[in-house]
Amino acid sequence: MGERVLLAHGSPDARHGAALRRLARDVGARLGCAVRHATLDDALPTGAHVLPLLLTEGRHGRCDAPASIARAAATRVDGPAERPAEIADLLLAEVQRVRARQRAVMFVVYRFDLAESLVAELYRVSKQFPLPAIAAVHGGCDVASVLALWRAEGVRDVLIQPALLFPGITLDALRAQAACPEMCVHVGTPLYASQAFVAWIARRFKEET
Repeated sequence: MGERVLLAHGSPDARHGAALRRLARDVGARLGCAVRHATLDDALPTGAHVLPLLLTEGRHGRCDAPASIARAAATRVDGPAERPAEIADLLLAEVQRVRARQRAVMFVVYRFDLAESLVAELYRVSKQFPLPAIAAVHGGCDVASVLALWRAEGVRDVLIQPALLFPGITLDALRAQAACPEMCVHVGTPLYASQAFVAWIARRFKEET
């Protein structure tokens, strides 16, 4: 059987790399075998089983990851981008795990135009909250605008769940947008730290390899 590899887009932010290494280690512990990690700039092991850690439907998923996998004669394992309903359920579980008294719950994606399938699923799971919202770090309907509307309506406690896999530059931008001294805003953790996400990846490898 070929090696198992988690393929991420990569980032100059050291926190992203550390989180990717932790995720590979945690998935390997679940599977009882070594799981490698790589970025799109790396050469993949020949004949590997590769799970792309991509949430969106952008160029990395359509072009870069398939090309990298093809060069290595590797096998692609469905990742988050191919399973938006399951990822939305995992993000919902994270909200349910940490939610306290907040009536207002906001899911935040990177960009709406790159995550249409995931956004549709987030609308589905968000309906159970009294004040749901979906925003984007980049593009229309940004985090600060939603908070301003809620603040004008007297909302003070807000829970934000990033639809992100790793910490780094994008999470920093989200937190900057969410900074609001007049409100109590809790920003959740990206999925890399979720043991449910670790278990989900392990299942993907078991089912497809």
